[in-house]
Amino acid sequence: MEQLPQAMTASEPEEAPMDFLADNEVETEQQGSWSILIVDDEPEMHHVTTMALRDYSFQQRKLSFISAHSAAEARSILQQHNDIALILLDVVMETDDAGLKLARYIRDELRNQLVRIILRTGQPGQAPEQKVVQEYDINDYRSKTELTMQRLTTTITSALRSYLAISQLEQLNQTLEAKVAARTQQLEAANARLKQSLAELQAGEKAGKQVQFKLLPPRQWGWQSFQFEHLLYPSEYMSGDFVDYFVIDDDHCGFYIADVSGHGVASAFVTVYLKRFVSSQLERFKQQQSRLILEPAALLTELNNELLKEGIGKYIALFYGVLDRRNHQLAFANAGAFPWPLLQPEGQAAQWLELKSTPAGMFEAVNYQDNHIDFTPGTAMQLCSDGLLDLLPGETTEQKLALLQQHGVTELAQLFTDFKVDVSQSLPDDLTVLRIHCPGDVNER
Repeated sequence: MEQLPQAMTASEPEEAPMDFLADNEVETEQQGSWSILIVDDEPEMHHVTTMALRDYSFQQRKLSFISAHSAAEARSILQQHNDIALILLDVVMETDDAGLKLARYIRDELRNQLVRIILRTGQPGQAPEQKVVQEYDINDYRSKTELTMQRLTTTITSALRSYLAISQLEQLNQTLEAKVAARTQQLEAANARLKQSLAELQAGEKAGKQVQFKLLPPRQWGWQSFQFEHLLYPSEYMSGDFVDYFVIDDDHCGFYIADVSGHGVASAFVTVYLKRFVSSQLERFKQQQSRLILEPAALLTELNNELLKEGIGKYIALFYGVLDRRNHQLAFANAGAFPWPLLQPEGQAAQWLELKSTPAGMFEAVNYQDNHIDFTPGTAMQLCSDGLLDLLPGETTEQKLALLQQHGVTELAQLFTDFKVDVSQSLPDDLTVLRIHCPGDVNER
């Protein structure tokens, strides 16, 4: 049995037995108190401690006491109570190091880093202070003989102040963690909605791409003595480029290549608008209501007016031509299409048809001009959007145009092979190429 602290026992009056204190424990807790666990195998230490601290309060809260007379009993209590603020822990109980083992159990197994542990020993030599402080996670070490009433209240105050600060920090951390968890959950939900929206958008774009590509003519097509082929690759799901060729009547065939400003869904919508516009002019011609479909400059002027009137906010770089099979002539007009058409008569070098003009839908006052050239057997023409220039070697546009001119007009597959154009990779811009060829020996066709 350890020696009782004389300073605390000499002048204390006789008090009520411990069961009386236990009966009042519930009432104190209901008022909001600090839970103190006294772990000591000497009953008198419980009595002396509770008597010394019965009138003590901190932060307007009194103390409530829980007693354990062995380390084993304390383990059971600690497993049931997670609100204990302070433990006054004896060292020597069932064994010489029972209190030290309990301290390690609290920190390592219960993982309770919050409760303050004050070691009290009546045999300091049994557990040297320096060694205990270094090897065990305790908060104070006191000899029972030095714990006068004043010293005890000071020690309790310091421990509770530390407990309160750590508790508030822990509560703040829990609040922050809860907020982070809630915010994370919100972000995950938003991300899930975004993924769903993106999936729906992609599905819509894929469907839109199918619709848009169904509006395109066959990749290879022949009419009378003329052969057409095109390649179109969008930089996104849908393209701002478009190409078309069609029969007007027995003697005439129309075609165009267009590049809408921008790319993606908005620009693709304008290509559908363009297709509808040209188709409506073709239908009006067949119903003998208009001849604009045969008049390139007038057609581009009407398209320019319609785009401005509709306020679409996009402009179209467009080359439109009409082939006449009777005299092998091409009538055409240009609305800002660039690069210009590359023309190559049979046996001659390719030449650019430089036609500087303004895209449709940009300005009200425009003046498109009709042009006419011979398109005799053996002649070939190549038209492309500026997306092709992005894939060609060379530092300047002039260098790239010179390469295309030197290369001449060939089948499109050969063009892509010669310039190592890889359409399987992501493209910086929509890419469209159109080739029109009139074979040299027309009679064999």
